[in-house]
Amino acid sequence: MSLQNTTIQRYRLFFPQETLREISARTGIQITRVFRLVNGKPMRLQEFEAFEKAIQTRIALNPNQSRLSKNLEEASSFLTNEELGRVADYIERKVINKKFSRHYLNPIFEEAVIA
Repeated sequence: MSLQNTTIQRYRLFFPQETLREISARTGIQITRVFRLVNGKPMRLQEFEAFEKAIQTRIALNPNQSRLSKNLEEASSFLTNEELGRVADYIERKVINKKFSRHYLNPIFEEAVIA
């Protein structure tokens, strides 16, 4: 996966419901260009930086997220490969469990609200 695709996917994780117009407003990139980027056109450095700046701004709003990033960087310097693998496995399990619970609990919750 390319760095551009990874950046756009990360952006979508932080801003999942944003329209092209909202992405354009947040990043300062013209809406037609945002459309092209989302559909695979090569990204310029300025555009990459605009997406990364938006992501970093969102991360800065949550102190636990920046703390986690800092700890992961530090862990990669000090922990052994085996220890890093265990940490990564734990985080992956937590994410999978959260995705699973959201996927299966949301329809049940919506039915309860409707009824």
